[in-house]
Amino acid sequence: MNIAGYGKEYAVGGLASATAGFFSNPLDVVKTRFQLQGELLGRGAYEVKYRNVFDAFLKIARHEGVKGLQKGLVSQLAYQCVMNSTRLGTYQTILNSGLTTSNDGKPIFWKLGLAGAFSGSCGALLGSPFYLVKVQMQSAAAPTIAVGFQHKHSGLWEGLRKAYRSPGGLLQGVTSALWRVSVGSATQLATFTRVKHYIAGTDVLNSEFAIVAASSLVSSFAVTCTMTPFDVVATRLYNQKHGLYYNGWIDCIAKIYKHEGVFGFYKGTVAHYFRIGPHTILTLMIWDRYRKWLL
Repeated sequence: MNIAGYGKEYAVGGLASATAGFFSNPLDVVKTRFQLQGELLGRGAYEVKYRNVFDAFLKIARHEGVKGLQKGLVSQLAYQCVMNSTRLGTYQTILNSGLTTSNDGKPIFWKLGLAGAFSGSCGALLGSPFYLVKVQMQSAAAPTIAVGFQHKHSGLWEGLRKAYRSPGGLLQGVTSALWRVSVGSATQLATFTRVKHYIAGTDVLNSEFAIVAASSLVSSFAVTCTMTPFDVVATRLYNQKHGLYYNGWIDCIAKIYKHEGVFGFYKGTVAHYFRIGPHTILTLMIWDRYRKWLL
């Protein structure tokens, strides 16, 4: 593949994820609120602002308007473009090289996992500043339903300027992001590739669209199971005022466990699945379709 071909792989990855990000952002706002609710407090020690996903949707719309459900959208799209153009482009480049298959052309799951983790880490590093602003803007809420530390950014560029001048800088929380995205990416891409290859080799589904949809569905469930604890830690570190609650990701893990228990790492799991499910399905289906149209 020539340089133009590699460039298209990266562009297709970013375009697919940004398209999916537009539709999944309201669910991301809800997920972020759930993960910050009752921060470092045990059960029964805090007022429950959001009882379930539907309650959260209604309250955000009622107190902040419909626009409240799209908070941080520009940051979200920028993050998806940067992170996933790198992640999916790098992953597909590794697949094209043949490094993840056996001599008879079958995908090797652990190699797919390593490729996904490596490509995810690259994307997380480059996209971290945009993810930082995204989380902080999504958590900013009306006083009656506010959870977590409240940042006041008028938009993406103001958020980036404030972050640059803060003690944590533009890479505040980046270590947690590397873990979050490497685990999530390894799970998502390896599962999707392996399941798609398996289903394609059977007569269970004949439609290519159905094969991609089914593979994406399985992949999204696997991602939710493996990534949620890392996602909670990342949300906490990105949203805090630098050093206010946590001194790094290990300290964050220890404090969540101490004050909230194991279940603290799974706050917002349902909201996470409702977000990651459609987002994964849309991203991988659109990515697969864009590749066929444009490459």
